[in-house]
Order: sequence, then structure tokens, then C-alpha cells
Amino acid sequence: MNGTEVKDSEWGLPSADRWPGTSGPRSDCTTPAPKEAASKSPCPQYSPDTADTPCTSGKRSVLIVEDDRAARRAIGAILRAQGFAVSEVTTVADALRALCGSRASGGSSPQPPDWIVLDLMLPDGCGIDIVRKVRAEHLASKVCVVTGCGSEMLCEAERAGAEHAFTKPLDVQRLMTVMSE
Repeated sequence: MNGTEVKDSEWGLPSADRWPGTSGPRSDCTTPAPKEAASKSPCPQYSPDTADTPCTSGKRSVLIVEDDRAARRAIGAILRAQGFAVSEVTTVADALRALCGSRASGGSSPQPPDWIVLDLMLPDGCGIDIVRKVRAEHLASKVCVVTGCGSEMLCEAERAGAEHAFTKPLDVQRLMTVMSE
């Protein structure tokens, strides 16, 4: 980034798409989004061993869900420099634990993150499951999908409720613009 490439990562060249707020149609998807029912199953508790504890001091917060270590650390460093409280996880399971922990009862639980920067292809499943969970739980988190997947997966992420889609390699400047809204 900033003229240098991240080793073992596809990130580094400009490329991004933004769904809402554009003058054209949102996508080529014609299938309406399915209505999701709120989950009635209990969530596993959030574990600080699997993610940084989200900040509740008024900073904007972001959960990065990315299995590529170099990419995750690079985008985390950039977001921290922009004033975000950053949590990082590498799997669907860890992301769901972090998000469900933000909804645990008792009033002292951390709030859900303002943003989720989400890879779709993760070692234990697909990031679209995370988008569905966020929407089913009515979390206020905005989701930025970052993927190397094709248009079919991007359409599925949009139908599930992702607000923004970025293709790899990631255009970091566009991501910062979107996340500053």
C-alpha cells in the first residue's frame, strides 16, 4: 500500500465498487433479498482470546475478518492510523463469536462494531454467513465485503445485506472514503 506491495497478498492496486448511492442500478442481481428472521438461538460468548476487545470510548470501531495475515495487519494498521478501534479475526466462527458477544445480555457487553471489513473466502466457511447473521440480529454494523470472488458471490453478498463491495486488490483510498461517511 502507498506504493508498496504486501507480501503474500493480492491487495495493492485500485479497484472498488460501491452499491448504495450510485446513479445507476445497484447490481445485475434480479433476485430479491430473502427476509431473514431474527435468530432465536443463543450466541456463544465473545472471547478476548479470539479478537481484540472492541473499544467503547467513542472511537469508530471496525471488525476485520480476513485470513490473509499480511492483508489483515496492513488494513488494520491503516484503520488504526485513521482513528478506528480495530478488532481482527481470521474465521467465520471467530467473527460470529465476536459479534454475538456484542449482543450478549447484561448491559455491560461491548457494542457491535460500526463497520465490518469482510473477506468472503475464509478457512471455515463463507463470509456471507456473517452478513446474514449481522442482518438477522439487526446489528447496526455496516459491512464492506472485500473479495477476489466473482460477480455471483458479490450479488449474493448484496442480497444478504452488505452495503459495499470491494474487489481485490483493494483500493484503500476508496475504503477510507466509504468508511468516513
